[in-house]
Amino acid sequence: MLHFTCDLCGQQLGDRRYVVKLEVYPAFDPEEIEEEDLDADHLQEVSEIIQEMETTGCRKDDDDDSGPKEFRFDLCPDCQHRYARDPLSRDAMRRLNFSNN
Repeated sequence: MLHFTCDLCGQQLGDRRYVVKLEVYPAFDPEEIEEEDLDADHLQEVSEIIQEMETTGCRKDDDDDSGPKEFRFDLCPDCQHRYARDPLSRDAMRRLNFSNN
């Protein structure tokens, strides 16, 4: 039997649990194509990437965090209610009072 805990508060979850799936990826606006994009030799770029991957086993920009990311969280009913009301935690950020140092 699988046991789930709330990813926010750590409470053991019973039959009522909620799943939050979050996907983050770079925005792409195809209407912003510039002249350099059309002049670029994409086949040469792809060839260089493939050659690099065959040589090293990874790409130079594998450390780049700009690629798509997927997250999955299990929430209890209380945390789901709070999350649905304020998914970006804006209210929590407003409640923080920082001094004007």
